[in-house]
Amino acid sequence: MRFRSSRRFASSAVAAVALLCALTSCGGSSAPSEASSPAATAASTTAASSSPSPSGAATEACADVAALKSSLDALTKVKPLQDGAPALTTAIDNVKANLDKAQASASEALQPDVQQVKTAFAQLQTAASGLTGSNLKEKAPAIATALAQVAAATKALSATMAEACPGS
Repeated sequence: MRFRSSRRFASSAVAAVALLCALTSCGGSSAPSEASSPAATAASTTAASSSPSPSGAATEACADVAALKSSLDALTKVKPLQDGAPALTTAIDNVKANLDKAQASASEALQPDVQQVKTAFAQLQTAASGLTGSNLKEKAPAIATALAQVAAATKALSATMAEACPGS
């Protein structure tokens, strides 16, 4: 009986991660009104009207945020139960490095979405703290929930990025 419930639980966690992958793969092509909150859309509109041409700093900020988005996309493609705890830990470390850079350089328009990603990512770090191969199944539900929040934050960031960083 215990094996069956663990197996069902593991299948649910894998399904949640697969759903995250599907959600984030569509993030870059959706319209801002579909993918972001009204506050994020307002911030995007403000940024688009206040910065007519990207400066060197804005270009660097867009590059840093694009690197963050890329590492977030890679994170959401990790299948912890199949790829193992080390793959998830490596992906988390990559996001952390890119998140710090993006937060330091992001424009006013991107800051709210970067902060939303940071908040969701902190929850993922908490859920994955102390992760080992032997406790992965126990931690899978909390990790799946946190990954869903990271995916939603990534989708909002993608929408704002499309407005604030044309061509990225």
